[in-house]
Amino acid sequence: MNWGKGIALALFLFIGFIMYMVVTMMSTSIDLESDDYYQKEINYSSELNAINRDKGFNNRPSFLETENHFVVKMDSDLELENIELYLRRPNDERDDKTFSIKGTKNFMLAKKDLVEGIYHVVLSYEFDGASYIQKHEIKI
Repeated sequence: MNWGKGIALALFLFIGFIMYMVVTMMSTSIDLESDDYYQKEINYSSELNAINRDKGFNNRPSFLETENHFVVKMDSDLELENIELYLRRPNDERDDKTFSIKGTKNFMLAKKDLVEGIYHVVLSYEFDGASYIQKHEIKI
């Protein structure tokens, strides 16, 4: 084998490798965590204020994990409004869950109803006209 054939073979293998990488990268799904992340960035300071309000709130809802369930427990004396529980999967938005909690002080979610993996949990609620947000990360 002479130099010409070796260079041609190396060039052919390199081009084949690059084409393989291009096809692989183009077929991979890249999901953003949120479709409206620009608007969320603009509202980020109000979200930080809501998180800080929640940390200073004495009767805030608690998020508990048992062997088979996740439980959101609210103080029975308070009238919290617009309670929303968001479960977000960082890698697959099809597994995201949203729950509106009304008429109960204890909300239970069975672990078997969720796909295994990591979830970013956001609990948002209102009290006396101010919004509050709690954030957790869970692994199933």
